[in-house]
Order: sequence, then C-alpha cells, then structure tokens
Amino acid sequence: MQQEKINQGSPIHTKSIIFGMVLMFVIVHVGFHATYIKYFPVFKDATWLHHIHGALMGAWVLLLLLQPILIHKKNYAAHRFIGKSTYVIAPIMIVSMLFVARYNYLTGIIENTPVEVFAWQSITWMQIFMFILFYSLAIIYRKDTPSHMRFIIATAIIMIGPAMGRIIFTYFDSLPATYDAVIPLYVKTGVAAAFLLSDIIKKKNWMPYFMVLLAFLLSDVVYFARYSDVWQGIGKFIANNFYY
Repeated sequence: MQQEKINQGSPIHTKSIIFGMVLMFVIVHVGFHATYIKYFPVFKDATWLHHIHGALMGAWVLLLLLQPILIHKKNYAAHRFIGKSTYVIAPIMIVSMLFVARYNYLTGIIENTPVEVFAWQSITWMQIFMFILFYSLAIIYRKDTPSHMRFIIATAIIMIGPAMGRIIFTYFDSLPATYDAVIPLYVKTGVAAAFLLSDIIKKKNWMPYFMVLLAFLLSDVVYFARYSDVWQGIGKFIANNFYY
C-alpha cells in the first residue's frame, strides 16, 4: 500500500478497485459477524489473542478500502503516510497469525490427532505464506504502481477465504463439511485467474497476477495433499519448533 512515488499518470481504474474492496469488506463483515462480531461485548469463547488478531485484520481490511479512495481523491500524501504505517501493521499481523495458528493447534489436539489438526491447518499456513509473499512483493515493487497495486489486491483476495468459509458453515450448514474449505479455495483461485486473464486480454503486464495465481494454485495443491507425508513432515517440524 505504500509507494514512494505514485505515478499519477497511470490508468488505474480506482472506481472498480473501490467497488471490489467494498465487496470484500461486506463479505468479511458478514462472515465474521456470525462467529465473532455478534457476540460483542461478551465475545463468546474469544481470548485476548483473538481480539488483537481481529483488530489487526480489521485494520488491514479498512486500509484496503481506504487506500484506493485516497488515490481516487488524489490525496497521495495521505496514501503514502498510511502505506508507511503498514511497515508496522503487517509484521504485527503476521505475528498474530502465527500465534493464532499455535493456539488453534494446541486446543485442537485435545480432541483430535496432531495429523488431523495440521491437515486442516494447511489452509492457515498457506494464508500466512501468501500474505507474507504478496505484501513483500508489494513493497519490492512499490515504485511500480501497477504491480504494487496488484500484489496489494492479492492480499484482499486472501481475506475472502476465512470470511466465506464462515458464511458457508454458518448459513449453509446442510452442505458437506469440506465445502467451507473447498469453495473458498476455488473462489480465490478463480478470482486470481480472472484478473490474470483480464490483464492478458488488455495487454497489460500479466506477470504479477500470474505469480498470484501460482501461489493460490499451490495453496490448493497443499490442501488436497494435507495428509501427505511431505505436508505432515512440515507440520511436525513446525509443531516441534514453534508450537511447543
């Protein structure tokens, strides 16, 4: 979200981006309302860790919505200032993701086997990996406005997954249990593929969204290989070196 110099002449369709971010904001709000927001101020079964994590994720979602609005209003100074704030927010977010993953693992193995718990955490860890990857690329390409923008948008695509999963298992509980994982995976990959196809058709630089699509495809592969020896070996390494 931070750019040392914004190319004001770039043909960035901010209205389309704002619409997409508003849609993402609505999906996230609906998804987390059923499992978190509606319990305010008691917050059923939530710990201080969940509150910090929720606040950080909420802040990121608001930033994703605010930044294109600032560009649309040509308030580039505020855009840069908020972008620089992500140098602090993003690392703290990543730390909170790691600690939430640890908490969910340690509480999960009380009733399930470590193999089963880490199989489901394949989604969590790929989300952490992709957020780090996309945000890092956005910073690396901060002077290249179109590429920077695409990698930041990719972090918004990640946000769709957890919210959509909650929507499915809350409001469509008659569906098979795996659907709350599989459908969000396919939707995120489909969105990335659609953005890539759009760039190819419009003859824009397709490499950023190609990299994004590859990351989401890898996430899909990891999910379907979550019981494999390779992934479970990674799980044992993480558990032994971070969870305990």
